[in-house]
Amino acid sequence: MTVGAYLREEGHDVHLLDWSGEPLDEDRRDELRSLRPEVVGIHVKISSALSRALEVSEWVRDAGAVLVWGGPGPAILTEPMLREGPADYLVLGEGEETAAELLACLEKGGDVRDVDGLAFMDGDDEIITAPRTRIVKIDSLPMPMWDGVDLSRYHTPMHGRQVVPIVTSRGCPGNCTFCYSKKMWGYRWTARSPQKVVEEMEHIMRLDAGVGGFIIMDDLFSTDPRRVRDICSLIEERGMDIVWNCEIRADMIDPVMVRIMRRAGCRQVLMGIETGSPRLLELVRKDITVDEIRRAARVLHENDVEVYAMMVNGLPTERDEDVDATDRLLREIRPDFTEFLTYMPYPGTPLYDLAVQEGFPEPDNLEEWANMGTFNIGSIDSKGVSGVADERYEEMARNVKKRAIRSSYIREMKNAPLTAPIRGLRFLFNRGRE
Repeated sequence: MTVGAYLREEGHDVHLLDWSGEPLDEDRRDELRSLRPEVVGIHVKISSALSRALEVSEWVRDAGAVLVWGGPGPAILTEPMLREGPADYLVLGEGEETAAELLACLEKGGDVRDVDGLAFMDGDDEIITAPRTRIVKIDSLPMPMWDGVDLSRYHTPMHGRQVVPIVTSRGCPGNCTFCYSKKMWGYRWTARSPQKVVEEMEHIMRLDAGVGGFIIMDDLFSTDPRRVRDICSLIEERGMDIVWNCEIRADMIDPVMVRIMRRAGCRQVLMGIETGSPRLLELVRKDITVDEIRRAARVLHENDVEVYAMMVNGLPTERDEDVDATDRLLREIRPDFTEFLTYMPYPGTPLYDLAVQEGFPEPDNLEEWANMGTFNIGSIDSKGVSGVADERYEEMARNVKKRAIRSSYIREMKNAPLTAPIRGLRFLFNRGRE
């Protein structure tokens, strides 16, 4: 959406085709064909989205348009996507300036080798141009193309409101060895100013009166604590009645900041806990201790902010004793929500070679990468890098959910003793019908 807004500002006629979650049927194909596009850009990830990108790319080829792939996929699988993929050009990393320069070059018949941040084939030769310099002042970028999206499709319930995703910064200063953030964004964290963030929130709420809050999708919202406090102050000053969540490292959570965030509408904090095993925390270079995780969860609970624990299961060399440690930690910190994501080995990340050494079957083609790129708990065995079976984590996930439901019911009983039993019975009845 930001790339589209940037190109539109540069004078190009831009159409945003938002097919997320939609069937790739003849209606979609006709929609693309009717636009008679000259250039089509597709955001590509290593997941089922890659299979969809391959299918839509065939339509683009049939339409005779120039095809550009961007997003994390090309940054991670540059060579396979060059050799096997259908794209004319791959954009590596941050896309706004690269896309604009590429279009200008194509219009003028210039040499695309002069455009930084590109990869393409010249006959049998792989051409990768100079790395693109990061955009430091992302306040200079236009507001994303929110007007091109049906926001109601992204409504997500949170504390009685409908919230939608928003991005306020790019990159992450962390050193996690399993993450591809550095491949996509490099080693620099950049952010919109508090003023721009709040202005964008207000803009979205004007476009859709049903929006009552936001899912802040930043890799790490709390990188600059002063910026967090300034955003919260602006939300309060403008009297914005919203709820929101964000991701914060456990070692950055302190009581003062949490109270400020809570007053400004923060109802939930996502913590990248990954594992309860000190050995594995060191392996993935999380630079956080189990004690810091316990303390952070306690601070959030004390300030009535939900704890959303994000876990990475199936890490290389993981064994039953590591899972036992994770289970103990989750019992101690009592998260309100827990998300288990199976480790996915990404080429170019520090942990990749160990994953291969431990048994990861490197895919031979893009379709195999797409099929391998699932984060479901049931994909631990297929990735072959962990000594823990799928069933062990599936059981833990069920138990964590039961404890969270029980804790939620107890809180409801304290807050609304007359109506909570009725809601609890209704919930159990509906589950029994599923």
